[in-house]
Amino acid sequence: GPRGGTAAPDAGRGGDQVNAGPGQFAVLSTIVFGIGLFGVLSRRTTAGLLMALFLLTLAPVIALVGFAHFGATGPIPPVGDAFALIAVLAAVAETVLGASLALLGWRRLRSVAAVLDGEAD
Repeated sequence: GPRGGTAAPDAGRGGDQVNAGPGQFAVLSTIVFGIGLFGVLSRRTTAGLLMALFLLTLAPVIALVGFAHFGATGPIPPVGDAFALIAVLAAVAETVLGASLALLGWRRLRSVAAVLDGEAD
């Protein structure tokens, strides 16, 4: 070992690293998209619908970042990270906008059920 002791059992293997390829990122992205689609189709509350839409927005970002990191072996910086940051910020802005519209509808109609059913004055 580095301090003069006995060598660790995995010293010759280079450590335990997990490598994920583009297939694993595609499967993860598909699972997240499926959960988001199920949430959109089954949720009745505004908060649940917004969370499901957030998952639908993040699923392609997961795939993009995974594919960008798989091909980023040269001196070019990975562009997928910057795109992922912009996409996540856009998804957060979408969620805030949806929540603020739901709050505005609740303040006008004084009823959460009226906002969900789409009733207006």
